[in-house]
Amino acid sequence: MNRFLKIALILVAVVVVLASAFYVRTMNWMGEFTTITRKFDGESCTRVQGVPGPEDVAIDRSRGIAYISAYDRRLASSDDPGASGVRGGIYVMDLTADAAGLFLRPITPLMPEAFRPHGISLFTAADGTRTLMAVNHPGGDDHTVEIFDLSDDDVLTHRRTVRDPLIMSPNDVAAVSPEAFYVTNDHDRPGQDGRTMAALFASPITTVVYHDGSASQVVADELALANGVAVSGDMSKVYVAELLARTLHIFDRDAATGELTLSDQVFLGTGVDNIDVAEDGALWIGAHPQLATFGEHAADPANLSPSQIVVVRQFEGGGGEASTAYLDDGSEISASSVGATFKNLLVIGAVFDPAVLVCDMGGDVAAPSAAAGQN
Repeated sequence: MNRFLKIALILVAVVVVLASAFYVRTMNWMGEFTTITRKFDGESCTRVQGVPGPEDVAIDRSRGIAYISAYDRRLASSDDPGASGVRGGIYVMDLTADAAGLFLRPITPLMPEAFRPHGISLFTAADGTRTLMAVNHPGGDDHTVEIFDLSDDDVLTHRRTVRDPLIMSPNDVAAVSPEAFYVTNDHDRPGQDGRTMAALFASPITTVVYHDGSASQVVADELALANGVAVSGDMSKVYVAELLARTLHIFDRDAATGELTLSDQVFLGTGVDNIDVAEDGALWIGAHPQLATFGEHAADPANLSPSQIVVVRQFEGGGGEASTAYLDDGSEISASSVGATFKNLLVIGAVFDPAVLVCDMGGDVAAPSAAAGQN
C-alpha cells in the first residue's frame, strides 16, 4: 500500500469517526435515545376530531371556553396545487359540556383573507373586554400578528395587523394589553435558508420581541429556537420555551418599558413548545421528547411522534419542581404542542393531528402538589 493511499484511508477513518460522534451527539440531544413509556395520572381522555393542526389553545377560564388555532401545515408546505390556498382558522370548544358533547366550532372572521394562525393569546381587560391575538403566516416571507376584538358571544372582529422588521419569523404571542404583546421568533430570518443547519447545531440565534402598540424592540436574544411564550397572572414574569436547548426561561418583566431580565432557567430535557399558565401559576408545557422523530412525523403522518405535557410548579420561597402529566408514544395524539387547563380538564393540541385530546385529570388541575409549600 502506497503512502498516499494510507493517508487517504486515515482521513476517511477520521471523517467516519467524527461523523459518527456528531450523529450520536445530535440524536442524544434530540432525545432519540429516550425510552417512551406511557404515563397518565388522570382518569380518561377523549379525542375530539376537528381540523388538521390545532397547534395552540387559549382558555377563557371565567367562561369555560377554549380558543384553538389551526391550519393544515402539511398541505400548506407541500407541492399540491391547492397549497397556496390553504386558510386556517380559530375555533371554540365549550369545556362545560360533557365528553360526548365536545366539538370544535369555527369562528374565523373573513379578514384577514390570508390567514394561517400559529400561536394565540387571549387578553381580558379589567372591564371584561376581550382581545385575541394570533401569529399569522399569510404566505411566503410575510409574517404578522393579527389583533381581534372578541365579543361575549364569541364573534371575532379584526382590529388591525402588526408588521415589523423585528417580527421576522414569529411562533407564539403573549398579550399584555389590548395592543401590546411579546412575540417569539423561531429563526433569525423569514425564509427557509439555513434553518436545517441552525437546527442541527442548535444555534442560539433567535429572539423575543416586545411590541408596545406602536414600536418593537428585542428584549431577549441568543435563544436556540424560541418557541412558546406566556405571561404570569400578575404580568410580572414572562416565560419562554427554548425548544432546541430544551429549556424554560423565566424573565422578570419591567411593566413600564417591557424589558426583560433573566431570573431563572430550567433544563427540562425535552423539546418544549407552547406554555399555559394555570390558575395556580403552574406552567403546563406541550413538548416533543424526540425531535428527530417529530421531523419524520412532519414529513409523513404514518410516522408517529411522541407527545408529552410537562408541569413546572414554582415555590414561593424559590425553587420548584417539574413533572410529566402526560406521555404517550403518539398513538393517542401525535406531536403535542400545547396542554391548556380548565378545572379538571387538560386540553392537548398538536402540530399536525386533525384532533385535540381532552383529558379528565380526576381532580382540579390547579390544586398545588404536596411539595408546593416547600421553600
